[in-house]
Amino acid sequence: MIRSRTKESAKNFVVTMSLQLGTIIFGFIIPQLFLQTYGAEIHGLTATITNIKSYMALVNAGLGTASIQALYAPLGRKDSNGTNAVLNAINRFYRQTGIAYAFMVVIMAIILPFIVGDQVDTRTIVALMIVMGLTGVLEFLLQARYRVLLQADQKLYIMNIVNLVVLALSGVSQAILILNNVNIVFVQLVPVTMVIVRVVLLRRYILKNYLYLDHKIPPNMKALSKRWSAFAHQIAGLVVNNTPVLLLTVFTRDLVLVSIYSIYQLVFSNLYSLMTSMFSLATVASFGQLIATEESESIKRNYNRYEYINYMMISVIYSVCAVMVLSFIELYTSSIEGVSYVDYKLAALFVIIGIANNLRVPGGTMINAYGLYKETQWRAILEAIINLVVSVVLIQFIGIYGILFGAITSFAYRTLDIILYSNKKVLQQSPIVTLFRALRVVVIVLLNVLIFVFVLKIQSATWIHWFINLIIVGGSSCCLTFVINYLLEPKPMKAVFAMTKSVFNKQKA
Repeated sequence: MIRSRTKESAKNFVVTMSLQLGTIIFGFIIPQLFLQTYGAEIHGLTATITNIKSYMALVNAGLGTASIQALYAPLGRKDSNGTNAVLNAINRFYRQTGIAYAFMVVIMAIILPFIVGDQVDTRTIVALMIVMGLTGVLEFLLQARYRVLLQADQKLYIMNIVNLVVLALSGVSQAILILNNVNIVFVQLVPVTMVIVRVVLLRRYILKNYLYLDHKIPPNMKALSKRWSAFAHQIAGLVVNNTPVLLLTVFTRDLVLVSIYSIYQLVFSNLYSLMTSMFSLATVASFGQLIATEESESIKRNYNRYEYINYMMISVIYSVCAVMVLSFIELYTSSIEGVSYVDYKLAALFVIIGIANNLRVPGGTMINAYGLYKETQWRAILEAIINLVVSVVLIQFIGIYGILFGAITSFAYRTLDIILYSNKKVLQQSPIVTLFRALRVVVIVLLNVLIFVFVLKIQSATWIHWFINLIIVGGSSCCLTFVINYLLEPKPMKAVFAMTKSVFNKQKA
């Protein structure tokens, strides 16, 4: 059973990493084409609409998280009736959510022109809001229930294989349309079409592999009782992660400034998505089923390895990012005239936020796996309040930097809180090891910055130079991270090697 879960987690890890790499590639190509073809104002508008959509998704807040957690137990027991009862409740909630979301899209399409209508044509604003909002409507009505089932059953890799195919189709189609200077509204219709393609592919897999599904079984509405506790966490996460663009739009009404922020956010949100997809979404179901089946002896051992690997990856990825991000931004925006995107202060603040945000992922994964939403909701709400208050105050004095200081302030509290809570309350162990690992991450990143930025003063004049430097910095960061972690904690490193060898040997057999 344990080996099966390990193998499923390995599949999730590999496929999720492939999807995230594809997402990163297209995630940089498409926005750059947007900037070159349609300008900073349209780019800023689409970023604003994307953030507005995140706020409208509050109608779904808590539902996805609670649904996945509610499915762990019946799936772990192979209880088909229990699974169907929960799924049918999930279906009902998502239908209601989709309808509510559609109404909100229409309302925002009416309001948004009054905020930024002096920079972009009103008809374009309305059309983009409706078209981009339609993807959310279709996802709630048609796709969400499939994603929940597959993630809870450790089959996230199936969802991600489909997403990888759809991503390639969508990215290539959008690139072709943009290069031919097709109207931006038609370009944004591509993701709408891709939602339908994704639903068709997922439905075929579900009907073939989950023969016991029965829509006639009465829904178990009580199974989603934790939704409102999870709701508080998602609201807090939304405030922390999506408020900056909205604050910039409202307080500055400058879509060019929104565009500048969004370029940096693009880099760091992709890195964060890569890390959370590999180390949270791909593993939380495994921990959830371990907990549901009361295999408590395995939890601490697996968590220790999981955290160890996670923090090593943070060390490597953010070392490379800290060294290479400014040269990347400079090359990425070199064709954009009239707007300066390179700002070392923005880069440094984003790196700090990125490290702090990722250090909390292992502890947050355990909190989610145990379903401890109600017990920790006030902590998440306090983080959101700190972030919002500090950001709103400081944006008046130091503009865009004030928003980032707001994030740093809230992360300083919440990241430490998650580390302490997950170790003391959830795992019932000392947090000292985790705190030393976190400190080790910071030291490794600083060493790499010292070596490559201040001593070697590495520079990238062209994309070829940048990729060569990326390989050099990446290889050096990996070696430095491996050596330091092995010297300071050899035992978990040997355990990771043994576990990896076991998985590969089983796959060969």
